[in-house]
Amino acid sequence: MAFVKGIAILAAAVLLIMAMSYWAAGQARPALDAAVRASLTAQGVAHDFIDLPGGTVHYRLEGREDAPLVVLVHGFSTPSFVWNDHIAPLTDAGYRVLAYDNFGRGLSDRPAAVYDADLFDRQLEELLDALGVNRRVDLVGYSMGGAIATIFAARYPERVRSLMLIAPAGLGVETNRNVELLRRPVIGDWIMRLFDARLFYNAAAKEAPSAPNPGAFLANFSRQLDYRGYGDALLSTMRHYPMGSAHQAFATAGRSPRPVLVIWGEADEVVPFAHATQLLELMPQAQLRSYPGMGHNITFAEAPLVSRLLTDFLAVQSARATSGGAAGKPRGPLARMEARECASCGPGEAEPGEPTLP
Repeated sequence: MAFVKGIAILAAAVLLIMAMSYWAAGQARPALDAAVRASLTAQGVAHDFIDLPGGTVHYRLEGREDAPLVVLVHGFSTPSFVWNDHIAPLTDAGYRVLAYDNFGRGLSDRPAAVYDADLFDRQLEELLDALGVNRRVDLVGYSMGGAIATIFAARYPERVRSLMLIAPAGLGVETNRNVELLRRPVIGDWIMRLFDARLFYNAAAKEAPSAPNPGAFLANFSRQLDYRGYGDALLSTMRHYPMGSAHQAFATAGRSPRPVLVIWGEADEVVPFAHATQLLELMPQAQLRSYPGMGHNITFAEAPLVSRLLTDFLAVQSARATSGGAAGKPRGPLARMEARECASCGPGEAEPGEPTLP
């Protein structure tokens, strides 16, 4: 009896220590408030902020006001700076470009909410409305951003002119024991609250060498770790976002004649390239461009290649809009792109060829 009582006391002490450390870790970092944002703006490391019903959003908007608008949606843990090397190529090609931080990431708010598909869908809808965007946009999504973009296109087909997906989540992602542990109640919350900065900094440090400027990549990534709520937001996303169950949205978007470009590294270990086969079945109008040996970091590790693919694809869509032609087999620059032959593609199509950072 005394032994059982001793075990109970020890368990209670451990739970108390965990609860106290959980609370203390939550208070250890400052909140991302208006004063902090003003300071970041003065330092030149922030762009613009806008207040939406769901919270304040950090965004970057460049290019001619009358130009077609390209919206860039980032992935799970790396915020909108991942698009930095794509802004100039797109604006130089004649487009207006909007990149923004998803809730819980970068310098956007970390609202106390369930981080599910509806939250990120509302964020994008409210952002476009608040910025007065009243025309169709060309939507680009990377990794989890690919799922966000696809769900948005499925729900608001009248707002999206074309869809460009880079290693898109939504049909399945790789997982491991560490991720499964984090998804568990209580223990996952405690681990993430105390160790989120270390976990994700280490993951970013492994990816940084593949970026054009590794030091800038790591500095930009680390900035979001300085403020309260990042880990909580990612944990809620792990538990509630349909990383591998957005098939219906892909199918709905696939029933539209809207042009779709898919870019994928065949060596992707985060969102496996094997899911491309199912994507093409759900979105038969999609044009797939894949590359052997390239991984999930293709967006920033191979920025010139990806920018060229995006601008060439957009040029075709702009030409069609000007000529009034319907969507169909690519012509012009896109038709000349090199791609591997694809056994699973339709006639005339071409194919390829610690927590992670999707």
